[in-house]
Amino acid sequence: MRKEYLTVKDVLAIIDIGDEDEQFLKDAREFARYHEAHLTVAILSAIQTPNYALAYAQPYFLFSDYLEAVKAKQAKVTKIGERDGFEVRTLSDGTGSVLDKAPVQARYADLVLFGPADAYADKSLRRRLFENITLSSGRPVIVLPPQWKPHPFTHLAIGWNATRESTRALGDALQLAQPGAKIDVLLVDAKPSTTGHGSEPGADIARNLSRHGFEVTVHALSSVGQNESEILVDFARRHHADLLAIGASAHSRLRELFLGGVTHDLIDGAPLPILMSH
Repeated sequence: MRKEYLTVKDVLAIIDIGDEDEQFLKDAREFARYHEAHLTVAILSAIQTPNYALAYAQPYFLFSDYLEAVKAKQAKVTKIGERDGFEVRTLSDGTGSVLDKAPVQARYADLVLFGPADAYADKSLRRRLFENITLSSGRPVIVLPPQWKPHPFTHLAIGWNATRESTRALGDALQLAQPGAKIDVLLVDAKPSTTGHGSEPGADIARNLSRHGFEVTVHALSSVGQNESEILVDFARRHHADLLAIGASAHSRLRELFLGGVTHDLIDGAPLPILMSH
């Protein structure tokens, strides 16, 4: 038993009814096994109206064909689940209901896994589900890169902007970290502030993490024309971090996901696992 992973007992993986998720299903199973956690695979499909006769998602030309595809996907994944020991749930409803119910399902897991965008037939639904679950479930969400092999999290990169959201992401990431792990605290265009970073950006959080026995380095990065996602991912990749954690914030009116300047490209897939929390 890995003492440092006792907090991860329930993992929820999100898929849709397409056929692109074979690798992600394998990756999710390996992730859960490595952490000795129960895995639930949720098959989510959004039906716009109950009676339309046109295609909702290619290649389904009739509504009845779409329903058959949902049943076929459920049967296929259930068979794999019976073999490999994971639970399967299906949520097929109107788009609004699926988006509302998905965060509720996520609250009963310790963390939620998404595959890269290429692992989903309905990429628009994936993005909306990602946003709703990240912003409304209260649970951390991790995007796994394809064919990622589970290993100890001994090196974390943390996108830090001294907000509540980045604090939550840091706390969630530490639940996965090995004792004494190396932590790179990444600050992009950070400035001293009495309501945020303090007089020396990164210094206070570095002291806090050091008191917990982590090896901490603060990196002050400049955007110089790049978007924040490129800077954070590039740093994490070049320095061989095992995980990049970022806080997710939302526009209060539009409910559009903003990640402190991080673009949507980040949630579509990156070369390392990305953890986001709200």
